[in-house]
Amino acid sequence: MTQATIPVLTVTTVEDEPYIMRELDPKGGARYVGYIKDLMDMLADQVGFKYNFKIADDGQYGQQTPNGWTGMIGEVLNKQADIAAGALTITGTREEVVDFTKPIMSTAVNLLVKKPQHMDMGLGYLVRPFSTDFWILLLVAIIIVGFLFFLIGRFSPYEWIKVTDEKDLRGAKNAFSLRNSYLFVLSSVTWQGFREPPRSISGRFLAAFWWIFVLFTLIAYTANLTAFLLARPEQMPLMPFKTYDDLVENNDIAVGAMAFGSTQNSLRKSRDTTLQSLWNKMSQQNSWVSSNIEGLQRVKKSDGHFVMFVESTTAEYLARKNCDVMLYGDNLFPRAYGLATQKGSAIGSLINKAILKLRENGELDMLHQRWWRFSGECSDIDGRKFSQKGDSLSSLPIYPVTLRDMAVAILLLFLGIIVAVVFLIVELIYHYVSTGGKIERPKMLDKKIFKAPKFTKKSKQAKAAKGDEEAGTSEPLTDEALEAGTSGGLEEVKET
Repeated sequence: MTQATIPVLTVTTVEDEPYIMRELDPKGGARYVGYIKDLMDMLADQVGFKYNFKIADDGQYGQQTPNGWTGMIGEVLNKQADIAAGALTITGTREEVVDFTKPIMSTAVNLLVKKPQHMDMGLGYLVRPFSTDFWILLLVAIIIVGFLFFLIGRFSPYEWIKVTDEKDLRGAKNAFSLRNSYLFVLSSVTWQGFREPPRSISGRFLAAFWWIFVLFTLIAYTANLTAFLLARPEQMPLMPFKTYDDLVENNDIAVGAMAFGSTQNSLRKSRDTTLQSLWNKMSQQNSWVSSNIEGLQRVKKSDGHFVMFVESTTAEYLARKNCDVMLYGDNLFPRAYGLATQKGSAIGSLINKAILKLRENGELDMLHQRWWRFSGECSDIDGRKFSQKGDSLSSLPIYPVTLRDMAVAILLLFLGIIVAVVFLIVELIYHYVSTGGKIERPKMLDKKIFKAPKFTKKSKQAKAAKGDEEAGTSEPLTDEALEAGTSGGLEEVKET
């Protein structure tokens, strides 16, 4: 191919770091740099063409409107440009009007968020496996279950057993006094032994469901505490939201995305109920941004009250350049970037072959590493430490166990409380019927037995005299003392 036959193509693009950027040329004027610039140079060498960049008039990638296509897609469609190059997502709607090349990069959509500060929890790690809400529920559960054991032990006739008067003057006793009830509950929480199990059906049902709740609770605590301690050096700080569902419910956080982009279009067309709710929230807040740089500045200045949906490749680049932001959330809308050419253009097939060749020899991967991995100084782009090899993200963040996570155990405990109360009522009714309409209560002590004897002055003298006699005193008791002691004793017996 001679110099005269080398075509000069017009490439429309949009300024967007790190794809296309303009910087001052040391020789004077301005020049383009970036991932797309290097890629076009490699393709030009492989295919054999020259090119000139043209910034899209409206600065958009391309969206279908009632007046036609906008942005880079519109310029290719209207033959104002031969190629559209940039972070241009391949979509079915766009491919109806232009031809896309083989993908040059794969990506998805994540959130760009303000990075929370790492804090040394100290002894707080021992309580961190559970959320505050669950700790409060656990305390309330201990109080309620302990008191319910006391009520069952007090009122259920099957918790009382007959004993001799030497063991209990009431002639009957139960094992679940108020003190023993809470001792039973707390010993179960710590997996310790207990002296006596419940005897009644209601008590045994409550104990069984309480043990199941404690089993789930201890397993969750032990497992999560282990994860917290092992992941402590690389643990991600806690976020004000955990999932996209939490983001929908949190009215203190605004959610944004780039206006007239593929992410906005994907959210609008999504059939997922959570993403539909997010779309409605974003539309009501009108939190669209005109560029990724504008969105980055809003995220940095919001102090955690603004997050933005960004393609993961762009978010990774911004996070590497700005250490106070990071990626967050699950990957949404997997997609690929490609170059767009006019329908039926011969240059498209030549570029496809060149892209495949660049991918096979690893030049595309090296180009990506140059502009992403080695472009910034921030390695913890998702709030966690990078692995030792530096080629993959570290383990997933660890969150405290919440009420939602323990919903099954909580429901079982609630069911056990209901069943125990029902059986307590059944036991009382059955015992009432079986005893002919009488509920025999355990024989209580007569108040007279508990009445302390009133010692008179004479009785004290008699006891003192008796003590002296037992001690072997040499002084003999007088008749007056013996008479006083006898009458005092009789008075004591009469009073008792």
